[in-house]
Amino acid sequence: MSETYEAERREVLRAVERIVAAGLVAGSSGNVSLRIATADGELIAVTASSVPYHRFTLDDVLVVDFDIEPVVGEGVPSSESLLHVAVYHARPDVRAVVHTHSVYASAFAAAGRPILPVLDEQVVILGGAVKVAEYGPSASEELAARCVAALGERAAVLLRNHGVVGVGRDLDEALAAVELTERAAKVQVLSAVLGGAQELPPGVVRTEQAVYRMLHGLGPE
Repeated sequence: MSETYEAERREVLRAVERIVAAGLVAGSSGNVSLRIATADGELIAVTASSVPYHRFTLDDVLVVDFDIEPVVGEGVPSSESLLHVAVYHARPDVRAVVHTHSVYASAFAAAGRPILPVLDEQVVILGGAVKVAEYGPSASEELAARCVAALGERAAVLLRNHGVVGVGRDLDEALAAVELTERAAKVQVLSAVLGGAQELPPGVVRTEQAVYRMLHGLGPE
């Protein structure tokens, strides 16, 4: 195939470099993908499976179709490719998916506790509380379906006993979602030292959720 989708693959590579620099992943954990529109249908640029980030290169960003059949590259697509595809099927507005194993957010996922709306920017950028998807085995269709159900129309979700998924209209938005999820989780944990975080007033949450929906073209709830 003459088309290598190098520009899109480089975007994914830069996103990988960013989550590594931010300490949101370690080893080869987590994965990143970008939706690609073509004249013949949609494809996905996705990170390869089990490649340590210290030696991750452009060759480790693959292109697959929505059946996870290879289009560009010789590696094995991320084991969570089913999850990425499920999100793209459920959310036509989403063009990028980032999955991380950041420490504080993963602690909430392990505890099965949502990250409550305690920061204004959390509601405006993520859509409200970050909910927890019911447990599903890693790389399974069950996990993918439960991720989509808990994500809804928001920008981030916790995978129980696993990690975080952030989505966006581009990789910058998806990256911002996982970064803010980790920050909100850290704030909520540290607030416990001071007696516990105070949730935003319900009226404020509703107003800020309306802003989120407006910014994302979702219309009134």
